[in-house]
Amino acid sequence: MRQLRPLPSSVELAPTLAQRVAQLRDLRNMTQMDVARRTRFSRQRIEDIESGIETWLSSTDRQLLAKALCVEPVLLQEVETQTVLRPPDNLASQDIAKSILLGIHPIACPNCDSLLTCSIQAGFGLEGEPIKFPKAFCAHCPFVLR
Repeated sequence: MRQLRPLPSSVELAPTLAQRVAQLRDLRNMTQMDVARRTRFSRQRIEDIESGIETWLSSTDRQLLAKALCVEPVLLQEVETQTVLRPPDNLASQDIAKSILLGIHPIACPNCDSLLTCSIQAGFGLEGEPIKFPKAFCAHCPFVLR
């Protein structure tokens, strides 16, 4: 098993997760495939991290990646960013819900303007009356209508 090796003191670490992972990989003289094997991530996932598509890692994934790169996990965590999108206002959610129930399609996501994937879930209320619940999610951002 590889042990943590100190980084050269002359190295200034990159400011983003994507750049830092690529920089550390290069400093360790590793390929993306080497990192993928050590983490058991796909090569595509390593590529996504290094291209900036993934900007945040779960604690477990961060530890696996740090171990593969022979660094402390905090060196990755300090440059992670988690995108926080504003939740749609209640009025927008109500309009989307009404549109779904009326069968109006396509419906644009209020966060990113991509098309929502919509459905209607049937159920029963406490008195046994049939109820319909509009559902929607965006494949391009975290928007979900529940």
